[in-house]
Amino acid sequence: MCIGYSNIRNSRILSNTEFQNSDCLGFHPIYVRNMKKKIKISKLDAAKRHLETAIRLYFNYGDPIAIHTLACAAHGILSDLNEEHKGNPMLVSDYLIKDEHKKYFRKMIREPQNFFKHANKDPENTIDFNPDVSHFFIFDAISKYQEITDERVPFFIIFRGWFGAQHLSLFYFSDEKKEFISNTIRKYGDDRSAYFSDMLEVFGYLK
Repeated sequence: MCIGYSNIRNSRILSNTEFQNSDCLGFHPIYVRNMKKKIKISKLDAAKRHLETAIRLYFNYGDPIAIHTLACAAHGILSDLNEEHKGNPMLVSDYLIKDEHKKYFRKMIREPQNFFKHANKDPENTIDFNPDVSHFFIFDAISKYQEITDERVPFFIIFRGWFGAQHLSLFYFSDEKKEFISNTIRKYGDDRSAYFSDMLEVFGYLK
C-alpha cells in the first residue's frame, strides 16, 4: 500500500523501507534518488540566474508574471546584499521618500510581487498590473549586481542597451551617445526579439 495523490486521506504512513521500495508515481526509487541531488548556489548566483531567465523571457515575449516574479526575487536578494555591504542606495527603494510616505511607497511597488506569491489574505482579488514596472526592477538589479561583482554579464549588457534606448530621457547621456544608441536600436523598431538574437550572436552565444 502506498500514499498517492488520489488516496492520501485513506492511507497510512509508509515506513522508510516501504517508501524506498514503493512503485507508486512520485515514490518510485528513481525519484527518491533524484531528490538527494544537490547543487551549491550562492545568493549572488541565485540572483544572476533569476535575472538571466527573466531577461531571456522578456526578449522572447514570455509571461509577464513570471518575468516580474523572477525580477523581484533577484532584486530582493541584491537589495539585502547591498544593505549588508553598505552600498549605494538602489533606485527602486524608498531612500528618497519622506518617512510618512514610505509605507505607501513600499506597498505600491511591492503589491504586484506579493499578489503573485500569496493568496492568504485576498484569495478572490484581482490586480491591474503594468508589466513595464518589471523592466525597472531588472535594470536596477543588474546595475547593483555589476556594482557588487564587477562582472560584465552579456545578458545584462544586452538588456541595459535596450532599456537605455527605450528610456533615453532618464539618463545623463551626451547628445552624441544618445544619437549612437538611437541609430543602433532604431532598425529593430519594437522587435526586441530580433535585437536579442543579434546581440547573442555578437557575444558568441549563437554560431
